[in-house]
Amino acid sequence: MTPLTIRNLDRETTMVEKTTAPKRVLVTGSTGAIGQPVCEHLLARGHVVRGFARRPTPGLDDYVMGDLSDRAKVRQAVEGMEVVIHLGAYPNDADFIDVLLEPNVRGLYHICDAAREFGIERLVLSSTMQTVSGHGFPDRAIRIDEGPAPVNHYALTKVWSEAMGDMYARVYGLSVINVRIGWLPRNPGEADRLKAARIGPDTFFSHADAQRFYERCVESPAPGKGEAVTVFATSIPKYIERMELEPARRILGYEPQDVWPQGLNYDYQP
Repeated sequence: MTPLTIRNLDRETTMVEKTTAPKRVLVTGSTGAIGQPVCEHLLARGHVVRGFARRPTPGLDDYVMGDLSDRAKVRQAVEGMEVVIHLGAYPNDADFIDVLLEPNVRGLYHICDAAREFGIERLVLSSTMQTVSGHGFPDRAIRIDEGPAPVNHYALTKVWSEAMGDMYARVYGLSVINVRIGWLPRNPGEADRLKAARIGPDTFFSHADAQRFYERCVESPAPGKGEAVTVFATSIPKYIERMELEPARRILGYEPQDVWPQGLNYDYQP
C-alpha cells in the first residue's frame, strides 16, 4: 500500500508514490466527506480526476457542476472517463418519494447507464453497512453471503444499487465493485455518536483508509470484465470484526491501517 498525504491526529504527512498506470477517474459526490479526500489522494497518485457535484470541487480543475437527476449533466461527466467512483447520493434515511428517489434511484440509473454507454472499464458503486443492519451486528463478522437485511428506505436504495451493479456487470460486461461503506464520521458531532455506539469503533472507516480503499478500487486488476463483487469497507475493528474484511483484502488488496479514532482529517479528541 502507498503512503498518504492527509492531515490526521498527529499531523504527520508523507509523499504519495505515483502510480505507473494512471487512469481517468470520475468521482461523483466529489465535495463530500469521502469524495473530497479521495479526489485529493487519486490526484496525488497521478490519476486524472474529474469531479461531479452541485458546487465546484476544491482542488480540481476538471469538474462538472450538476445534479444526478440531470441525465445530460451525468453523461457530460462520464464521457471520456475510464473509472467511475459513484459517491453521490442522499446519505441518510428520509422520505422515499420526496427525498431519496431522485438521487439514489434515478441518479444511480443515470450513472450506470452512462457508464454502459461510454464503455467505462470499472464502476465503483456506494452501498452501506446499513444494508445488513437487520442481522443485528452480532459479536462476529457478518459475511457477504448472508445477504442484505435492510431496516430503512435509505438502505433499500443501496440494495437496489448492488442489484443494479450486478446486472450491469452480467448484462453489459462492466467491472463492478459494490462497496458497503462503514461508519465514516463526517464531523466531530458524528464522531461523538460513533464513539458512544455499541458497534461504532468496530465499524469505523477513517478518511485515510477511505483513500487507501478507493486507490485499490481504481488500481486493482480484479474484478475482471463482466464481474461484480460486493465488499465491506472499514478500518481495523477496535474490538470485534463486525463485517468481514477478507473479500476486500483478497479481491482488491485493501489493507486498512487505522483503528478508531486514527486517520480522521479533522481534529478530534475522544
